[in-house]
Amino acid sequence: MKHRLVALAALVAVSLTGGCGLIESAVNGTPAPAATTATATAKPVPAGTKPTADTGFGSVKDSGDIPDVCKLLSEQEVTSLTGREITQIDEDGAEPGEPSRYCQWQQEGGQLAVFLSRTTAEDFDVMIAEASPVDGVGEDAFLLAGHLYVLYGTVQLDIYSRGASDDQNLADAKKVAKVLIPRV
Repeated sequence: MKHRLVALAALVAVSLTGGCGLIESAVNGTPAPAATTATATAKPVPAGTKPTADTGFGSVKDSGDIPDVCKLLSEQEVTSLTGREITQIDEDGAEPGEPSRYCQWQQEGGQLAVFLSRTTAEDFDVMIAEASPVDGVGEDAFLLAGHLYVLYGTVQLDIYSRGASDDQNLADAKKVAKVLIPRV
């Protein structure tokens, strides 16, 4: 009991002295300096992500909110990755914290759709039973009904590219996955 009181007293003391700058600025009428953690050249950070020094994105590989997929790829990137111009973007309109997010880019003569959701390795393995394995992307990947499914930690990427041959659609989906994985 005595140790708990000492710990509580120490916590209160730290809390009170940590706010002295705020109390002093309120008494003197001067604003306290703003806390700065970003530089003037920082990249915009999509909702649901945490910034990192090198990418501007944070990983939700194992926990955290699934990011807004439409903000993970620019229109120029989508056009470059698929070779097709965008005619319309369909956003999910989901709120932060939703377990699944998607974005669809309607394109001249095709489409790119990306779905992100939480999964487990066990659930991902169950889906693989009737699919074709795909090498070279993510921790595990397979192709099923034209969709490339990629496992990255506890995030499942479902990428559907349509508008070219089956082989080219798979190649485009793999390129998209490789761009997205460091941003998820």
